[in-house]
Amino acid sequence: MIGQNLRSAIRWKLIASFVVFVWALLELIPLRDRPVDRVAMALARNDSDAVAMVRRAQSAVADGGAASFPAELLRIANEESVDLQSLFRGLHLGKSGPLEERNGATVSAICSKARGSLRQGLDLRGGLAVTLEIGEKSLAVDPGARQQQLRQVEDVVLRRIDAMGLAEPQIHLRGDSQVEVQLAGVFSRDNPDLVESIKKPAKLEFHIPYAGNGDQSVTPPGYVRVPWAKSGECGAAADSMLLRRTPELIGKDVKRAVAVVNQYGGYEISLEMTASGAKKFERVTRENIGRPLAIVLDGRIFSAPVIRSAIGDGRAAISGKFSQREAMELAGVLNNPLEVELHLAEMHELGPTMADDVRSNSIRAACIACVLVMIFMVAYYGIAGVVAVLSLALNIVMMLGSMAMFGATITIPAIAALALTVGMAVDSNILIFARIGEELESEKSMGRALACGFRRAFSTIFDANITTLLTAAILTAYGTGSVRGFGIVLAIGVLCTLFCSIVFCGGILDILVHGFAIKNLLPTRARGQRVRNFQFVEWSRTAMAIGAIAIVVSIGAIFLRGNRIYGIDFTGGDELLLSFREKPSLVALHEIAADGSIGEIQAVFQRPMDGDGELLNIHTAAHMGDKFLKLAAEKLEDSDLQLLRCTSIGGNVSEAIRRNAAISLILAMVGILAYVAVRFETGFAIGAVLALVHDVIVTIGIYVLLGHKFSAPMIASILMIVGYSINDTIVVFDRIREELGRNLSLTLKQIANLSINRTLSRTLLTSLTVLIAAMALCLFGAGVMVDIALIFSIGAAVGTFSSIFIASPLFIAWHRGDRSRLRR
Repeated sequence: MIGQNLRSAIRWKLIASFVVFVWALLELIPLRDRPVDRVAMALARNDSDAVAMVRRAQSAVADGGAASFPAELLRIANEESVDLQSLFRGLHLGKSGPLEERNGATVSAICSKARGSLRQGLDLRGGLAVTLEIGEKSLAVDPGARQQQLRQVEDVVLRRIDAMGLAEPQIHLRGDSQVEVQLAGVFSRDNPDLVESIKKPAKLEFHIPYAGNGDQSVTPPGYVRVPWAKSGECGAAADSMLLRRTPELIGKDVKRAVAVVNQYGGYEISLEMTASGAKKFERVTRENIGRPLAIVLDGRIFSAPVIRSAIGDGRAAISGKFSQREAMELAGVLNNPLEVELHLAEMHELGPTMADDVRSNSIRAACIACVLVMIFMVAYYGIAGVVAVLSLALNIVMMLGSMAMFGATITIPAIAALALTVGMAVDSNILIFARIGEELESEKSMGRALACGFRRAFSTIFDANITTLLTAAILTAYGTGSVRGFGIVLAIGVLCTLFCSIVFCGGILDILVHGFAIKNLLPTRARGQRVRNFQFVEWSRTAMAIGAIAIVVSIGAIFLRGNRIYGIDFTGGDELLLSFREKPSLVALHEIAADGSIGEIQAVFQRPMDGDGELLNIHTAAHMGDKFLKLAAEKLEDSDLQLLRCTSIGGNVSEAIRRNAAISLILAMVGILAYVAVRFETGFAIGAVLALVHDVIVTIGIYVLLGHKFSAPMIASILMIVGYSINDTIVVFDRIREELGRNLSLTLKQIANLSINRTLSRTLLTSLTVLIAAMALCLFGAGVMVDIALIFSIGAAVGTFSSIFIASPLFIAWHRGDRSRLRR
């Protein structure tokens, strides 16, 4: 019989699991993109005028008179002065401003509703390429200063795109005055204001208005007429105001801008001044009580609140009828102002960068990896393995639902990471099952073994996942671009794993044991495994010598190869723009590069926004463009490839991304050091961090020695290894902490040996599931997926070695093998 308390616990666990499962499914609907015209028709079904306009746009596209439905719908509405916002009331936009802006926002909202829940990356779907050029007036004459301008533009644009919630952008420096931005799954027809949001200067100024009573049509000396962003905004009777030419404060006086909800339920931008800016603001408000203070952004007045008293806290607000998206984008722009003027030079729509068959093989490989891990769990753990598989299935659905909610981009590297995450996610189940097996070995009943096993495993699972979650939080807070995106996905994975292993798995096992009285939850091979007595600590000197040599060799290999360890994602190279008669296949292009010793290339088809037909864009390593073109022209005669342009471009992994990735990694290690020192003890913290440093350096070194180069996804792979390594180490350390309390007469070396031996089966089983997933990706995958699987396999092997032979001996060495030092 199930007791009342246990019945209540099972009930809430199952209800919580069901609710989360339904929520994740709802987040994933619709999974694929839907036709925009059908979505528009569904939204217009209650308004005859809206239905008629949708049908007119559909007919124009069907007859070939319009390029796309969204563009045609927008054209009809603007030409006939129809407010689409009033026709499609179901969108609840509430946007003000000129008619063209309102209509553009309405069409964007319709397109957004038509998009599938998971945004696909450039490799799977393509996207939009925008080339921005620094204006002639802003362009520096000195080449060094010009490159500095481009770097600043690259950094600011990346941060603005991050603030907009657009994941995984690729940014290249092109020539000496242009920056190309590639956005996955984004198209100009869906985002008419996107380019303007990226390139606006964000010049913020605070001005005191003219206080005279004379003729307002005449501009007095020292003043300038500035228009309102929206006519009549904030009670203004005119379309402009006379302001002092010299601003009282400028954008550099603002420390931070945040989109907030005001007291009326609308959105505004809250501004926090710097220390010097707060002093200026206090002086200006004290000297001008009773007068308006105009807040001007890019030459337009957004608000002009009347100063009621001196403001000493250095805070202000930009009010206006902003939507949530507008407020967030404006805050992101203000936080990252541009120092130069940008113009739109080119805009193209990009096709997928990965060939269809390579794409299908990679997705199939990820599915095979997940299935193989699940088969292994069922084969080894029996009934408990089936529960683990159900937990894994829920974990995958939850992760995909969470990624859809956060707007994460699904790419082939992301799919590979998801498959490897499945291999790691079973670690919690393996820990729980191992603990249950130990309790059964002590002749407890299945019910008591289940309860005790979960209780003992919880501490280990909690500490191991919290350290990984801490790493994810630091990557999210301090990283940019793909590093920040990986931090979000890593945090999602940790939280989903904790929920599935503790809540869902716990609830199902309780039902099986207490409700159905199942006695053989674990097969004999998975319970009460004989504890070996390997003397791991005795081999620590040899192991640490091997580790030290591996570190020295790895560092030497990295320095000797220098920049040759980087692929074109880091170094850039030549960009070829080619026309063709017969469209070549992407597979054929990559084969030509491989056979001709060209090295890595990136190929994508693009369609100019102001022209017909497609062009072929090829990226090669520096000085390899001419050689590749010659080989391609010989082997693809039917395509008749013609060179339109050859440009030198920079890498899409900017210095800012690399710098922030390094800073984030260092901060993560400091955070881990602090957490482990507080939760465990200083010796544990030193061992964990030094083992982590060893794992990262040696993994990179082995990968380089094997002749591979680093591409953008390799950053995320290294960060995944950090999570795996610290998780592995914490499991061993948690057992040492437990055995220290149980065995008061044993020395530190004996405790370490006992703990490593007791966790050995879990360590090997987790490594095996990761290896199964990685091998499936290597055997059945292609391209970057194979590279990710390879480097992660190396990292898993190195991490397993360090958790056994390095972390624990370092802990012992810190205390000089003296248990009394640990007590003190």
